[in-house]
Amino acid sequence: MTLSPRFDAALALAAWLHADQTRKGTDIPYIGHVLGVASIVIDHGADEDEAIAALLHDAAEDQGGEEILERIRARFGGGVAEIVRACSDTTETTKP
Repeated sequence: MTLSPRFDAALALAAWLHADQTRKGTDIPYIGHVLGVASIVIDHGADEDEAIAALLHDAAEDQGGEEILERIRARFGGGVAEIVRACSDTTETTKP
């Protein structure tokens, strides 16, 4: 699989969305988690939509709810948005 500029755009969006976020109870930048997930799915034969969704899998849940999910849908397509939704415990902007 060759990754296109869509993947680069998703990486930039993920880095921007998670820029100030750290892993729970640590000083580890959260972007490391999404990069790790993307690496795993790519290593297991994911297509580009799945790789993009891996980068953005926590975006709606942690960084903007339905608004971010709709932004993902508009930029990366319905398939990516549906994977992100399926990976989200909630899209409420104040996470319960």
